[in-house]
Amino acid sequence: MQPKNVGQKALRLLLLFAACSFITSVCGGQSAIRGKIFNSKKEPAASASVLLLRSKDSSLMKAMVSDVNGTYAFHDIPAGNYLVQGSALGYKQTYSNIVTINKTNEEATVELTMSEAEAASLTSVTVSTRKPLLEQKIDRLVINVANSITSAGNTALEVLERSPGVLVSRQNNTIAVNGKDGVVIMINGKINHMPASAVIQMLNGMSANNIEKIELITTPPANFDAEGNAGYINIVLKQNSSFGTNGSLSGTLGYGQGWVTEAGMTINHRKGNMNWYGDISYSRTKKPFTATAYNEISNNGKITRTDFEADRTDTTRNINGRFGFDWQASKKTIVGVLLSGFDNKYTQSENNVSNISTNAVLDTVIRHANSEMNHWYNYGANINFQHNFNEEDKLVINADYIYYGNNQPVNYHSSYYDNEGKFAHEELFRSGKKTPINFWVFAADYSKKINKNLSFEAGAKQTVSAFHNNISFERFVQNMWVKDDSLSAEYDLNEDYSAAYASLNVAINETTQLKGGLRYEHTNSNLGTQDVKNIVDRHYGDFFPSFFISHKLSEKSSIAFSYSRRITRPTFDDLAPFTYYANANTLLTGNPSLQPALSNNFKADYTLKQYLFSLSYSKEDDAIAQFQPHTDSVTNKVTWSAENMINQKTASLMVAVPVTITKWWNAQLSVTGVWQETNAVYKGEPLSAQQTNVSVNANMRFTLPRNFSAEATGQYQSAQLFGVYRVSPTGTLDIGLKKKLPARWGSLIFNASNILNTSAFTFSTDLPQQNLVGSTSLHFSVPTYKLTYTRNFGNDKLKEKRERMTGAEDEKQRVQH
Repeated sequence: MQPKNVGQKALRLLLLFAACSFITSVCGGQSAIRGKIFNSKKEPAASASVLLLRSKDSSLMKAMVSDVNGTYAFHDIPAGNYLVQGSALGYKQTYSNIVTINKTNEEATVELTMSEAEAASLTSVTVSTRKPLLEQKIDRLVINVANSITSAGNTALEVLERSPGVLVSRQNNTIAVNGKDGVVIMINGKINHMPASAVIQMLNGMSANNIEKIELITTPPANFDAEGNAGYINIVLKQNSSFGTNGSLSGTLGYGQGWVTEAGMTINHRKGNMNWYGDISYSRTKKPFTATAYNEISNNGKITRTDFEADRTDTTRNINGRFGFDWQASKKTIVGVLLSGFDNKYTQSENNVSNISTNAVLDTVIRHANSEMNHWYNYGANINFQHNFNEEDKLVINADYIYYGNNQPVNYHSSYYDNEGKFAHEELFRSGKKTPINFWVFAADYSKKINKNLSFEAGAKQTVSAFHNNISFERFVQNMWVKDDSLSAEYDLNEDYSAAYASLNVAINETTQLKGGLRYEHTNSNLGTQDVKNIVDRHYGDFFPSFFISHKLSEKSSIAFSYSRRITRPTFDDLAPFTYYANANTLLTGNPSLQPALSNNFKADYTLKQYLFSLSYSKEDDAIAQFQPHTDSVTNKVTWSAENMINQKTASLMVAVPVTITKWWNAQLSVTGVWQETNAVYKGEPLSAQQTNVSVNANMRFTLPRNFSAEATGQYQSAQLFGVYRVSPTGTLDIGLKKKLPARWGSLIFNASNILNTSAFTFSTDLPQQNLVGSTSLHFSVPTYKLTYTRNFGNDKLKEKRERMTGAEDEKQRVQH
């Protein structure tokens, strides 16, 4: 069966499931439990956690967060007896009396009042909850990874690939959200400054077992950096907030035409005014990587075609670690220190074949025996100071130092044969890339609640960065290595940018909330070599406004609108280019002349019960398209590099539908449609292209007898554009089975990913008038089967953790790995 047909069948199954689920949901009952939750001052408690529990065993039925007016509502409640539980930071858990629902369309109203918690009165209360897969908040969509069985044993990159509206391109080292590139990756609210290729590599080595949730922040508020046209993806790692000493252990063993091994541990010790915590994880994956490609170049009636096949084995080894402590210096002051780092080593060996034909007649055969290593390592330190002047007045100061190192040697050995298979000659060449990158980040944020309807935030930030990029390219000539100066250079980049922002949160009335902010950023950037100074010497500043408004239409529905202006700066790899040969006639490199891109982004959201509808539009001027082709008809070579386009317009519609089919079968369906128009110039000629595409994500969860549960996740992406390329449809199907073991022995999870083997990345172009004709198909993943064991240990008395962000959330993104 062809992968394309399998993908189409998978899509039909997803759509059939969606229709059945929606009909089941619409035809069901409309019983509801609704009400309000208050704090000890009898004020509405916004963002409080509200749980609906079965009264007989306290098992979780539904969960949500109260809105700005403290209201909540649970719909489609089956007949039975229930408890409503409310909780919030600094308050005791509060329970209602038993609420009875006897029939369809019956409604009950429950109000809760929480009392303030005291350290001496905390008791050992444990309530097992399961968050919904998707949670829509005012400025972000939250994906609760920790509750997903099919995510166990996978990597963070694989989880992102299956997230609603997210598209990962491993070949081009890009991550797009709702059709837009320029995503900034954060880890626990801390921006990752690595180049895109390094970010992809790091996420591909990060275990999903260590992830709590993923936040898609498509229209960030003013306190976030203006970097990134598509906004932010914040990966929140698991943290333990209990008293005493406790932690968790996990291990994964799997096979997918190569062994997959993972192990991880988290530990937390909280006593008195000190809290020590840390985690470490290790993963190693070995798997095949196959690729096929062709391209045609025309020159005065002569058509040269290169057909390429790659047979490669990739091995990725990754170690991640964090260690930190928080010291409660006084009732109002907390001081924290966090040390973090990772070591990611990617190696590959390959045997490739290039067949070069002239006017459909075979001319030359080239056999390649290449090897590559891409080693990224990082360490960083953060000092955090938080002082609460009072309950409504807070100052947070962060100082960060971040270091990245990269070593990327590649060895090429090419043997040439004529059209009869006779050996002609061989070529040996090698490339090297060594890049140390340093960041210093200082940030201060102040927030004050002026009254119950008005709060204020302001802050300032300074970032200083520098790197030295040593690129070398050598050919083996007459028994010695000779440096190719045209492909070798040493680049130095020094960049700093300053920022300041202010924002207001206003509760206009009980149903309408407004948030507006203004951010200013100024950038100084200088790039040069030892021989050529000031290749890039830019000094620019701009204002970046943001605006949010939400309005509650009724107890069951609400609308929201947001606007933000964003900037996408060229990554460090783009400015100080690398040199990499994909095959004999295809070279990948960077582009120091890239300009930053500016975008205006609009978004509207509508919520009906738990159904989510989101519509967005953006126009990005000077949009950066990664790895766009340039052909040379004389040398028959294609060079790929990042380019600025004139502009790119993107509109998207996302619909998310949670469905309770039965008490043991729940589902989540999301569909994202994207329209995009790209305008560019190629060799002086204007190019314009439009496209529409659809992505479908479906997740089904089954609660089974004897502490078993199961999950199935499917994803389909229709054809789309990537610069001048058309990307073919693709899809995946994953399944998982979980067994909760007796007592405190943890759980055992088996899952199978990409079981239909339909996740090939194929892109092609057919523009003969621009000499752009070719196609490439890459197979990054194969069907893989994994067994994961997890277990918690130590004390499990509950205590709220401190919400903490460092000051470097926005810097780590521009170093890509």
